[in-house]
Amino acid sequence: MTNNKIYILGERALVLEITQGSLSQEQQSKLFALHAWMRDQKAFIDIVPAKTTITGYLMHSQDPEYWLDKMQDAWQNIKPESYEPTVHTILTHYGKHFGPDLESVASLTGLSQSQVVELHSQCSYQVKFLGFLPGFAYLGELNSQLHLPRLDSPRTHVPKGSVAIAQDLTAVYPSESPGGWRLIGHTDTALFNHNLDSPSILQPGDVVKFIPSTEGIC
Repeated sequence: MTNNKIYILGERALVLEITQGSLSQEQQSKLFALHAWMRDQKAFIDIVPAKTTITGYLMHSQDPEYWLDKMQDAWQNIKPESYEPTVHTILTHYGKHFGPDLESVASLTGLSQSQVVELHSQCSYQVKFLGFLPGFAYLGELNSQLHLPRLDSPRTHVPKGSVAIAQDLTAVYPSESPGGWRLIGHTDTALFNHNLDSPSILQPGDVVKFIPSTEGIC
């Protein structure tokens, strides 16, 4: 059984914390289902999911004790199978100037560039949590044949839309930024729009599928 605790943090933040180690897929789905429930309540000005926690910041007029009880009831009654993820497809151009690290990734893994693209694009990835940049989604799990550490020296400039890998994760840079992930491709799909009620297009629990461009490795 999952060990967890729900508590009030400060004047108007509520935290659910999973106190065990790694989560099973069933437990992860339940966490995503709770996140969806919190969004539907329209009582939080911000919800911050992490790997094993969710923090919800209540509006000034809300009663934290009341919502603590509501959140505890929701967590106890939510069924993991009730969560239905949104699926996103991301058209990706791989290699050359779109993915300047694809060649070195192939060399380091002992694969051809086409095999790297195939392994990266054949998986469906789940958004584990958001962080680093607004709209930056950590996607897992990357095929074990592609596991590589971050670059020894991060780039000072990574273009918006860069598709990258690091360790057991993949991601898309939603905006220009410094970064140390290995760049294998690029997409024109916009993943962050500050004009939307939910600016991040990708939300925790969503599923992402990378679709290689029909042009092949550019």
